[in-house]
Amino acid sequence: APLFSRATYLIDPQGRVVNSWLAAEAPGISVYLLENGDLLRPSRPNNPLFAIGGVGGRIERYDWNGALQWSYQYSTTTECQHHDVHYMPNGNVLFIAWHVKTAEDAIAAGRSQKRLLNGRLLPDKIVEVQPTGPTTAQVVWEWTVWDHLIQDFDSTKANFGDVGAHPELVDVNYPPLDRIGGGIDDWMHSNGVSYNAQLDQIILSVRHFNEFWILDHSTTTAEAASHTGGRSGHGGDLLYRWGNPEAYRAGTPADRRLFEQHNADWIAPGLPGAGNVLVFNNGLERPGAPHSSVVEVT
Repeated sequence: APLFSRATYLIDPQGRVVNSWLAAEAPGISVYLLENGDLLRPSRPNNPLFAIGGVGGRIERYDWNGALQWSYQYSTTTECQHHDVHYMPNGNVLFIAWHVKTAEDAIAAGRSQKRLLNGRLLPDKIVEVQPTGPTTAQVVWEWTVWDHLIQDFDSTKANFGDVGAHPELVDVNYPPLDRIGGGIDDWMHSNGVSYNAQLDQIILSVRHFNEFWILDHSTTTAEAASHTGGRSGHGGDLLYRWGNPEAYRAGTPADRRLFEQHNADWIAPGLPGAGNVLVFNNGLERPGAPHSSVVEVT
């Protein structure tokens, strides 16, 4: 799915085009062929409030013959789908979205004024919707990082605490200003989401933290906003994080293993390394000669 084309191509191992689809809008980064031959893709309706790399805003499903079956817009003045979507076994669709927080909101959450270079903050959320009609869907589950913040910058705020003692929470003042993503509104830039049905867990690639996170999906939305509940008993707190211990004060830059990565996902059952995580490690900010790599993590 070329980024600046409205066409999507299915290509066989010999490079021959097996099928193609033509849409009204360019793709919003990801595209998936479903088991029945349908195409699932985010697209990019024009929303000048979210002129950021990876922007989407609409999720579409086409049948094999190119007929549009479902078109659901999640792009407003305060929220916008971006980067990735995931088709779930029950037919629901999981996706990443930005939601707008003002400078006042961010400062109230302990964000340093110096880290508000764009005058706002765009924390990420994960949304699960159930399609209900050709252009409609019902939100059935939601998680937002905003419910799981910690900081040691402003002791007057309720979420003030020891960042290093709480790796299950997210430092609202990371990354530092001298790193990619430091101080900008798109401070997380999550770029991949996937679901593990066996574990009922979600994996999220968080580019500007140089980590992937694992979350409990067995929670209710209310539990996902808390620190208890679900199969894990930890609500929506992070169950696991890997790639950059510095983000939670457990290491130094020398301990960093991921460098602006994309697309963390579990290896499927029946394949070598089943249950491990594969992630594309882009290599930006990597010491020495920049290069990309693929990392497998047990």
